[in-house]
Amino acid sequence: MWDIPFRLLASVITGFFIGMFIDNYLSMEVPIFAIIGSMLGLIAGIWSCVKKTL
Repeated sequence: MWDIPFRLLASVITGFFIGMFIDNYLSMEVPIFAIIGSMLGLIAGIWSCVKKTL
């Protein structure tokens, strides 16, 4: 039960850093991919938590 917040946090952080890497690689001024990566990480974290609890 205690691993649920860590799963969610880890997926959001991972998505954010992957997005930041893509933003830096493409030399973008606005961190669009970091925002998209964070949102995808949030969705993946919620999905993982739902699968774990069911």
